[in-house]
Amino acid sequence: MKVTSRHTYSAPPAVVFAAVTTPDVLIEKYTTLGHQDVKIIERAELAGVVRITSRRKVPMEVPGFAKRFLNSLNTVEQTDEWQPATAKGERHGTWKVSASAVPVFVGGTLRLVAAAKGGAVVEIAGEVSCSIPFVGGKLASYIGADIERTMRAEEEFNDTYLV
Repeated sequence: MKVTSRHTYSAPPAVVFAAVTTPDVLIEKYTTLGHQDVKIIERAELAGVVRITSRRKVPMEVPGFAKRFLNSLNTVEQTDEWQPATAKGERHGTWKVSASAVPVFVGGTLRLVAAAKGGAVVEIAGEVSCSIPFVGGKLASYIGADIERTMRAEEEFNDTYLV
């Protein structure tokens, strides 16, 4: 299943980038979303490449067909890696998410660009796949829909934070 998000912020790209790569902001965001035991495992910068890895417990309502594969509280590890800013201030990157004992691949690309009136646009594209016979597609679709709901909630948090 493909997952996508495109959101425009009123803040400039550098300010949005700082918000989405600052450990304290990320901890506040995930905690606000109801995630538990939020930890930033790594925040590294080398030659302009910024890599941030978080680990947290994410609650979810698990439908009957998925109870064999998912828990109501899943430990998730997410790594976002942003390349150095271009001359125009754009940033491109990748993201990936893994959940303990959940046989699903989740990951994709990140893009942060300038928008009209001094704002910024963040575009996220990704893929959710699962190779479990018979239920893999259904499980990937369920998780993908949950990821897109989480993306919207993160955008709402960022909108409020960046005011």
